Amino acid sequence: KKQAAEEKARAEEEARQAKLAAEAKAKADAEALKAQLAAEAKAKADAEALQKKQAAEEKARAEEEARQAKLAAEAKAKADAEALQAKLAAEAAAKDETAKAIDNLTQSLEGVGKVQTDLLAQFKATVANKQKDLNDLKEENDLSEKGIYKEPKPFKSVAAENSQIEALKIQIAEANTSMKNEIAKLTNLYNERVKKFPKNDPLNRAYLEKINELKAAQLKMELEGAALLSDLERIKTETEIERKRRIKRAAYENDQGRYAQDLAALKRIKETTKASNTPLTASDFDFGEEQSNMQIIKNIKNSENGYYLILAVHNSVEKRDEFLTKAVAAGRSDINFFYNVTTSKYYIYYEKFDGLQEATKALEAKGNKPYNGNMAIVKVEN
Repeated sequence: KKQAAEEKARAEEEARQAKLAAEAKAKADAEALKAQLAAEAKAKADAEALQKKQAAEEKARAEEEARQAKLAAEAKAKADAEALQAKLAAEAAAKDETAKAIDNLTQSLEGVGKVQTDLLAQFKATVANKQKDLNDLKEENDLSEKGIYKEPKPFKSVAAENSQIEALKIQIAEANTSMKNEIAKLTNLYNERVKKFPKNDPLNRAYLEKINELKAAQLKMELEGAALLSDLERIKTETEIERKRRIKRAAYENDQGRYAQDLAALKRIKETTKASNTPLTASDFDFGEEQSNMQIIKNIKNSENGYYLILAVHNSVEKRDEFLTKAVAAGRSDINFFYNVTTSKYYIYYEKFDGLQEATKALEAKGNKPYNGNMAIVKVEN
């Protein structure tokens, strides 16, 4: 019993000690939590205070910069106003005789510059018109080559145009020379004034700026004039090419028109000519130009290469048609001819061969037909 009582007392004491320890720990934990919360609250408060401090400092800095910028702007405005007043005062005080001469010469230069501008504008318009004429001529030629007809513009008087252009070029050259001379005079007056007044004198600076401006304008004017002259030469070259194209095309069209008329005439003669009631003799035929055997002629349009047995050669349509009519009347319905544009002559034939040997045999066997009296071999090479 004693031991049991002691064991129980000991257990109760241990339980009491455990309870006290638990209560002490709970109290310590509560105090630690309280301390932690207090520390976090303090840190948050410190952070908010720092942010407020930084914002206040940033605002103060911005306000100070704005104030400094305002002061700088006011100072600049004041300095500009003082500089302007100084310039006006200097200009009013420095209106010497040289300055007056410079002012007068500057006004004179404005008149010369206007003349230059007007002349250059005329030159530009002239070159533009020449370019338009070239474009029209090129378009006409291009359309014609595509088979599209466009009414051709008449050729202008090249001599008259060139005379006008040369006169304009002379006037522009004279105006350029005049402007250069005036700028040189102005530069001399400026150099004289620099000897009397400082180079940074407001009027001297203004005059130097004007001189540089005039020199730049003159250089620009000369460069534009040179470019226009270059364009004019190019247009002249290209126009000559297009003119030759037009002339060549016109010649081609004339050839085609003549060929169509020749075919129509030959067809008409064959269809309307009746056989002669009386036999024709050689004396009834005009053989035209006497031919030497084995001629070679080149570039015969609308005719094939080969060896032709030529009956007659005429340089007039009337003589040609007369021979053709009599040949058809004599029974030669296959009569034909070709035209040599180089000599403007018509070559009348009815047989053609690919080789010389066949042509020679045919010539030897020509017989005694009245239209075969002057037969000769002509070779066509295209």
